[in-house]
Amino acid sequence: MDIDLTPWRGRRVCIALSGGGDSVALFDWCVRHAAANRITLSAVHVEHGIRGSASQKDAAFINTLCARACVPLFCFAEDVPALAAVWGTGLEEAGRRVRYARFCKLLAEDKADVVFTAHHAGDNAESVLLNLFRGASLAGAGGIRAFLPAEELCARFAPELLAVSPASPEFLSAPLTGGARAERLASVGGGVAGVSLAGKGVARPMLALPKAEVEAYLAARALPWRTDESNADTSFARNFVRAAVLAPAKQRFPAAERHLYAFSRLAQEDEAFLSSLAAARLTRQEDGSFRIPQETPRPLFLRACARAFRALGAEDASLSSFQAAASLLSARSGAERDLPCGVRAVREYGAVVLFRPAPAADYAYPFAEGQFLCGAYTVRIEAGGVPKKERGLMRPLCFDAAALPQGCLLRPRRAGDTFTKFGGGTKKLKDWLIDQKIPRRLRDLPVIACGGTVYAVCGAEISEQVRPGENASPCTITIYRQGETQQCIPM
Repeated sequence: MDIDLTPWRGRRVCIALSGGGDSVALFDWCVRHAAANRITLSAVHVEHGIRGSASQKDAAFINTLCARACVPLFCFAEDVPALAAVWGTGLEEAGRRVRYARFCKLLAEDKADVVFTAHHAGDNAESVLLNLFRGASLAGAGGIRAFLPAEELCARFAPELLAVSPASPEFLSAPLTGGARAERLASVGGGVAGVSLAGKGVARPMLALPKAEVEAYLAARALPWRTDESNADTSFARNFVRAAVLAPAKQRFPAAERHLYAFSRLAQEDEAFLSSLAAARLTRQEDGSFRIPQETPRPLFLRACARAFRALGAEDASLSSFQAAASLLSARSGAERDLPCGVRAVREYGAVVLFRPAPAADYAYPFAEGQFLCGAYTVRIEAGGVPKKERGLMRPLCFDAAALPQGCLLRPRRAGDTFTKFGGGTKKLKDWLIDQKIPRRLRDLPVIACGGTVYAVCGAEISEQVRPGENASPCTITIYRQGETQQCIPM
């Protein structure tokens, strides 16, 4: 067994130590070669609370192992079964979340520069097969990544960055909008309490090594380790693949792990290249939606969808969701698909747009100066005029308040509303919105109306009936979406 530690020379390395053979082998190698590479070692152990006294014996074994090697140990205990019940996940997934949350905390608190995990080529082969069996693209075929940046990990797993208890349902489960995800990534980019996360992360230095080499090293060094009896339970999907699929395959194809590792690295390279092309096709619009042009080739379209779903907080979306969105490429304009995780896709003017629809709102305010919450929008009405802005949505409007009849309301648009266009001519408001090519998902703009007559479509246009004249009482309407500053959307 040979592990290259040169990329981590002069760094502080924390080894994730479960007590199993793989992590013990990694720990022993690092202890033996740390000084030559000027590496400062520590270790971390997370006790999952799954195996009762057996897991407590694992922790005692690890304490002894680290004490003999004079390596500092960070030890944590979690009730993974309880957390799995709260989150609605399996034990394996809950345990993974807890471990990475703890790794993030160590990195963010500047107690280490990198956390080593003992994943090897056998683990990677299992991941590749599991992903393919469950349904995956090249991203899944890429298996386990050799390095995960701390910024990415902390954005997903660090509880202190979510400002909630790890035991609460919100921890790692609350969907994030694109803006919230960007804010979280920005916040963790500086670490916690000013500690930089740049260059930090989780590394898998044994990833290219077949399991047989790790076992040979343990035997040659006569190293003791702890056996987790749950690894033999084939009711867990990974254990089933290891025992019933990969083990027989290795008997016929001894180099299966190496070949699957080589394949997964090629898949990662191809995926990275295609994803970079897909990213260039994806546009985040001012209203928080994501636009993918109709002419985008299907392989890039599916990847752009995956990026959009992640930005919309839908991490668990599958290939079938992306394919459902892709079906809109040949649909008529206005066609929609309700997709998993609360995402909706719509065919819209030469593109497919993905977004989270705002919940329907019912409000009605008597016309007056002030600031009003109108569903997904905030509307501010104030006396005075504004310079004319470029044509577009979400722009300030100036109108003659004295021309409004008594009883006007600030309310949502309703079926049957009519609108006298600026410049003359009365139409149904719905038809006017269509004529202006305002997408259906953006037609929930608040209006100022009396009965069924609309005098202003907030953020879009005023009626000819309230055009400011020489003796007008000018009034300004400013509108913006909740949590965002006002931005004009070109039409």
